[in-house]
Amino acid sequence: MDNKTVAGILNQIADILEIKQENKFKIIAYRHAAQIIENLPEDLKTTIQKGKLREIGGIGEVIASCLEELIKTNVCKHWEKIKKQIPRGVLNLLNLSGLGPRKVGFFYQKFDIDSMPKLKKLAKSHRLLKIKGWGEKSEKNILRAIEMYEQNQGRFLLGEIYPLAQTIVEKLKKIKSINQIEICGSFRRWKETVGDLDILITSKNPVEATNFFTTLDLVKKIIVCGPTKSQVVLKNGIKADLRVVSQNSFGAALHYFTGSKNHNIQIRKLALGKKLKINEYGVFKKNGKKFIKIGGEKEKDVFQAVGLPWIPPELREDSGEIKAAQDKSLPNLISLNDIQGDCHLHTNWSDGKNNILETITMAQKKGYKYIAITDHASPLVVTNGLNNQRALKYIRAIKAIRKKVKGIKILVGVEVDIKKNGDLYLPNKILEQMDLVIASIHSGFKMDRQTATQRLIKAIENPYVNIIAHPTGRIINERDGYPVDFDKISEKAKKSKVALEINAHWQRLDLDANQVRLAKENGVKMIISSDAHNVNSFESMKFGVAVARKGWLEKNNVINTWPLKNFLNFIKK
Repeated sequence: MDNKTVAGILNQIADILEIKQENKFKIIAYRHAAQIIENLPEDLKTTIQKGKLREIGGIGEVIASCLEELIKTNVCKHWEKIKKQIPRGVLNLLNLSGLGPRKVGFFYQKFDIDSMPKLKKLAKSHRLLKIKGWGEKSEKNILRAIEMYEQNQGRFLLGEIYPLAQTIVEKLKKIKSINQIEICGSFRRWKETVGDLDILITSKNPVEATNFFTTLDLVKKIIVCGPTKSQVVLKNGIKADLRVVSQNSFGAALHYFTGSKNHNIQIRKLALGKKLKINEYGVFKKNGKKFIKIGGEKEKDVFQAVGLPWIPPELREDSGEIKAAQDKSLPNLISLNDIQGDCHLHTNWSDGKNNILETITMAQKKGYKYIAITDHASPLVVTNGLNNQRALKYIRAIKAIRKKVKGIKILVGVEVDIKKNGDLYLPNKILEQMDLVIASIHSGFKMDRQTATQRLIKAIENPYVNIIAHPTGRIINERDGYPVDFDKISEKAKKSKVALEINAHWQRLDLDANQVRLAKENGVKMIISSDAHNVNSFESMKFGVAVARKGWLEKNNVINTWPLKNFLNFIKK
C-alpha cells in the first residue's frame, strides 16, 4: 500500500467525520496527517520499519496505530468501523463536482439522500429552493455534476492508467515467447480518458502468454481465457483484453484495434474503391471470386494499400487526417524530444513539495536548456501564494541560487491570479521584476461567456503577462471549463504576443486538442507546461505533448521548443 493510497484512506475518514458533523479538530487532524503521509520523502512502510512514525509532528497515537495496522495488514479496524456508519451511496456523492463532505452531509441529514438517483430527484423537485442559500443555479449545478458523472462512468483518466499500462507491458516483455507488444485503442491515440486496455501481441506460445497475463498480480477477475483472446478486470476496475495474432497480421490488427472507428471506416471505403478488403487479419486483393492476402505484417501496409502515408495514431479521429494525407499536407508533429524547457514549475515557496534547487536539478536531469520557477501569487490559502512582500524575497532567492548553477538558464517567474475584474493579484511594479509572468484563474469559475472572455482579455492586455495558463479552467470528469469566446481570446493573444498554455497535468489537459487546433489556425503561439508541483510531476510533459500532437501542432507553434535566444525574444516585453 503506497503513501498516496494511505493518504486517501485518511482523507476518507475525515470525509465521513465531516458528513457526520463531528469534532472539527479531529477532522483537521486526519486531513493534516493525510497531507504529511502523501508528502513523505520515503515510503511509509520504511518510515515505520525505522521506528520513526511517532517522531513525525502532526500524527497522534490513534492515527499512528491506524497507519501501522494498514501497512501490516492492508486494513484498519477503525477505518472499517467508521465506514459502516455511513451508507456507501453517501460516500459516492463525493465524486460529484462541487459537492464536498459538508454539502453531502447536509443532503443526508436533511433529506436522507444516500444515492445519485435520490439526489437527482431532489434537485428536480425544487424543494431546495425553499432552503436559504440554495437557488435555481444550485439545482442546475447539481444536475450538471450528476450528468458529468454518469457520462464518464467506466472511463479512466489517461494519466491514471498510463503507469499501470506500462507496468503490464514490462511484465509481458519478460516472457520470451512474446515477440511484439502494443497497447491499442484510445490509449494509443492518447485520448484524455480510456475505457479499457486493448493489448496486442504476437507469440510463439499463445497459451503460455495468455496464462501469464490472466494470472498477473494486477488481475482482480478473469472473464475470458483462451489461446487468442483473454479478458480480465484489473484491481483498479478497468478491463484489459489480450489478443494474440499471427506475425503476418500484426500490422493490420494494430491499425484495426487502434481505431478510431470512424477513421477505420474511411480507410475501408478507400480500400473498396481499389477492390481491396482491409480488416484485422490483413490487406486482401480480389482475384476472381477469392481474396488473396497482399499485406498486413506492418501497419504501413494498410496505408500504402490505399495510397496514403502512415498517419500518426493521435490524428486518427476522422477529423481531416485522411484528406491531409492525400494532399501530402500532414503536419510534421511535435515530439517530446523537441521540448527545450519547462516554464510552469512550483516549489515550496507556494504549494510545491520541493525546494528551488531540487526543482532545478530535476530539470537538468531532463536535459532542459531553460526553465522558469513560477510559484503562485494568490490570495487563496490553499496555494500558500506569494504576496507583495514575499514576492520580493522570492525573486532574490531564485537569483541567488541561479548564480551558483551552471548549464541551464533559470528564469524568475510567477503564476499570478487573475482577479474577477481581470486585474492581477500582484502590482505591475513587482511583475516588471520578473523574467516571465503567467496569469491564470483559480477562483470565481461560475461566469457567463462574456464575463469570462473579458476577464481573460484584460489579463492578456497587461504589458507584463507572457502566458495564460490552463485557459479554460477545466478539470477532466470534474469541472467543465468556463465558456469563452475562443476566437476573441486567440485574436488578443496573437496581437499581444501572449502564449496560450497546454497544461500537461493529466487532470487538466487544458487547452484540449480541439482548442489547440483552433488556436493554431488562428496563428496563436502555444507553450506546453508540466505545472509540476513536485519533481516527479515533470513526467506529465508527455501528456501535454500528446494533446499538442492531437491538435496538429508542429515545433514552430510551441515556443518552448525554440532555442533559448528565440524563446527570450518572444517573452521580452
